[in-house]
Amino acid sequence: MGCKPNWTQEELVYLQDQWGATSIKGIANRLGKSVNAVKLKAQRIGLQDPRMNFDGITVCQLGKALDREYCIMKNWITRYGMPAKKKLFAERARVLVIAYADFWKWAEQHKELLNLAKMEQNTLGPEPDWAKIKRKADQLRSQKTVQSVDWTPGEDQQLAQILKTSITYPELAAMFNRSESAVKRRIHDLKLKYRPVRLNNHIKYTPAEVETLVKMAQEGYSYETIGQTLGKSALGVRGKLERMGFDFKRRKLVN
Repeated sequence: MGCKPNWTQEELVYLQDQWGATSIKGIANRLGKSVNAVKLKAQRIGLQDPRMNFDGITVCQLGKALDREYCIMKNWITRYGMPAKKKLFAERARVLVIAYADFWKWAEQHKELLNLAKMEQNTLGPEPDWAKIKRKADQLRSQKTVQSVDWTPGEDQQLAQILKTSITYPELAAMFNRSESAVKRRIHDLKLKYRPVRLNNHIKYTPAEVETLVKMAQEGYSYETIGQTLGKSALGVRGKLERMGFDFKRRKLVN
């Protein structure tokens, strides 16, 4: 009479089905086996790290995908209500995780926190349509408008000279590859006498322009990109949104 196999086909099917969904300890208890036996069998049949085998991601891995430090991810949980929860993968190891669907649902209400420019599509599971638009908007932003980059002495000298001509904020922003607000700050810091020529932002917006303005702001486009589309300055665009009661954190109009 042959020996009874250590693992039945039914047990193997259960292991494969529950790997990543149920903790290793839970699987071991259900099958009446030791945790080490479950780990060894999973390794032998080619099952990956259980943290990579469920419909979601650990908060640590999410931070790496979004190029954010772990402390920032924890802040998103405590301050902005990102719906992460602790999940038991091994005997005692509880790890913060979030389901892909829950992340994207939360992220839609907190677009201003995300920068998808460098993240490949579908890294975090199937993406909603708005994420594709947000990625495009983020990619249009220059690195200097997103990150703090020091001005060089040569740029300072060039700025001081060019201000003596009739030049606008949008033209300066394009010339120095910086945001209009960064240019405005630098002029103030250097205590320069001359100021850029302001665009006429008092021209009334048409209904179509207002619709485009709100749509692009909700989709996460920079003020510079919106301004270029509408023929307005970025500073004027932001001012218009403020007067309309636009919620910059949640990217929507407040009724």
